[in-house]
Amino acid sequence: MSEILKNPVVTGVGGGIAGLLVGSLLSLSTIESKVGSSMGRAMEDLSAAVQGDDAALSGVSERLAALEASVSGNAEAVAGLGTQVAGDLGERIAGLEARIDAVAEDIGSQISQTAEAQAEAVRGALGAQPAAARQPEAATGAVSAPPVATPPGLSMRAEARRVGETFVLADGAVRAFVQRVDAEAGTALLSVNGAAAQLSPGEAITVRHDAGACRLALSEVGADGVRISSDCDMPAGDGAAYGPGEMASLGDGQLRVFVSGILGDAARLAINGLDTQSLRVGESHSVEDCTVSVTGIRGNRVLLDGGCS
Repeated sequence: MSEILKNPVVTGVGGGIAGLLVGSLLSLSTIESKVGSSMGRAMEDLSAAVQGDDAALSGVSERLAALEASVSGNAEAVAGLGTQVAGDLGERIAGLEARIDAVAEDIGSQISQTAEAQAEAVRGALGAQPAAARQPEAATGAVSAPPVATPPGLSMRAEARRVGETFVLADGAVRAFVQRVDAEAGTALLSVNGAAAQLSPGEAITVRHDAGACRLALSEVGADGVRISSDCDMPAGDGAAYGPGEMASLGDGQLRVFVSGILGDAARLAINGLDTQSLRVGESHSVEDCTVSVTGIRGNRVLLDGGCS
């Protein structure tokens, strides 16, 4: 054994193996040192990166907190705005509903009035037709209003009109529709140019129209209908119509009437003096023992009548 150990080959091989072992150990030590150093640097870099991420996350958290606070404030503002808008919208809707209710009520009232007028016309027609059909009874004493004197300045029209029929005067400018007749009371309800007029025999109204103004009166209520008198179709006679700025001499010269102006259905007159007064169609004014009457208006001219006792 000792001889083998003394063999140079064995000795060389053993030295080589020992060198390898020592080299390997040195290499492993160096590797461990390098690995440890690399691991240390890596851990330092990772720690720095983690610290940077923590700082970034902290900044993000702060920004998120600020954003939440801003959103919370905006939510309160939006809620307040929503409340205000809801209040304003509620008030506007309430106002609109009130206006709609008012318009609906007004339309309903107009419809009711129109329906009532039509119903009255139908009832009047139904009530008048049997009386007209009972001719033998009318001949034996049907109720009829006694005739009355025609108002001064008016002339009675020959034709009669029943309920539902119309008198046409002044070339169509005046239309008198017979709406209802009460034979027992002797009255008639006329619609004259759309305006209702309840008249008894002898009563007259003034009617304004595009060509001036005239008068219409109820003359008679009988079994064949109603009759009226009017001056609407009377032309202005020679010397009877006067325009603004003209002087009328009436009552054999005892009345001097200056026409100051004409407005609608009235004329402004100065009678025997400088003081003026307004007289409508059908009205009269007395001066001492004399009387001046406005009997009509034709365009821009007034019809006058006057006399003295």
